[in-house]
Amino acid sequence: MNDNKMNHKDLFNLDKQIVYLNSAYMGLLPKESVTRGIEGLEFKSKAWEIEWKDFYAAPENTRKVFANIINSDTNSIFFVPSASYGFATFAKNFNLTSRKTILLLEEEFPSNVWVWKDLAERDNGNIKFVKRPENDDWTSAILENINDQTALISVPNCHWTDGGLIDLLKLSNECKNNDIALTIDGTQSVGAMPIDIQNIKPDLLVVSGYKWCLGPYSLGAAYIDKKYHDGTPIEHNWMAKYPLPEDNYVPNMTKYEDFTIENARRFDFGQRGNFHLMPVFEESLSLIDRLSPEYIYAYIGKLNEEIIKKTSEIGFTHIDDEYRAKHYLGLRFENEIPDKFIDKLMTENIYISSRGKRALRVTPHIWNDYADVDKFVTALSKILR
Repeated sequence: MNDNKMNHKDLFNLDKQIVYLNSAYMGLLPKESVTRGIEGLEFKSKAWEIEWKDFYAAPENTRKVFANIINSDTNSIFFVPSASYGFATFAKNFNLTSRKTILLLEEEFPSNVWVWKDLAERDNGNIKFVKRPENDDWTSAILENINDQTALISVPNCHWTDGGLIDLLKLSNECKNNDIALTIDGTQSVGAMPIDIQNIKPDLLVVSGYKWCLGPYSLGAAYIDKKYHDGTPIEHNWMAKYPLPEDNYVPNMTKYEDFTIENARRFDFGQRGNFHLMPVFEESLSLIDRLSPEYIYAYIGKLNEEIIKKTSEIGFTHIDDEYRAKHYLGLRFENEIPDKFIDKLMTENIYISSRGKRALRVTPHIWNDYADVDKFVTALSKILR
């Protein structure tokens, strides 16, 4: 693999004998992000040094970097502690009126299900699950399930169990032509897969930052369309109520002025200015921004091509390239996954996961290389004997 950017392994605290191919489970924190986190904890330990501006500097820069990664305007970005928080924020500001159907994927991740079941119950609506297509063409399957009762479609960019691809641009165009709201769970794609908000223009995109964004747990970000910017937030915290400060200005918080933030910052969750997590997220997103999602997607895609080639020789199948996100790979057994197969791989220092009964979920990242691919395939062959 020709790579003229940097030695990616050196960016991470990864033992040489470990082959970690499990980014869909949890991304690794870059070394520099860990350093920023330690600095943040030390900063908090000296509270007398914290100034008013310090509550805003890292969040605002992080907001800017995230916006750049997804090609959004900064004012449409808000911070979330989880994907479910972002979906709940949108659900609070969306009603099922004359149309009553919410369209979801079969075997969807729970955070993108329970909130819509609650909304359907609240507004006397219903949930319809698109069945897994036999040919793996999720996009066509979704389009075939749209009718005059469809009010909202909520999908990922790729299915979390095996990387089955959803063509968001094609789906978005159909939604706009039929006045259907579109919300996206970008947790398994943003950071490693290019996404252009200006082209797709969804109603909402939400991302948990601890997977492909290489960030900490309990912190993520979301985009919300401008037409919702005057909506009602889930919580009313002080940082989402007062304007950005000028010259280290501290507002009078005992007057409870009725200042309205007319952008997505009104939806920020409380304590967004935390000093130990936000700098970590900022650094991780900055690394992704410097490399670019396009580069990362191509890098991981080449590794997965090699994995496909070598595992096909020992009997595994996978989703056809046309219907699979390149950073994501589900290796399918003819029948169910053998008992304790993942555990046996762990004894060989190979770390992947399984979601469902038939497929191994293999999700490399920039810390992997062709040597890791060889070790993985060797371990597979050994266990299958």
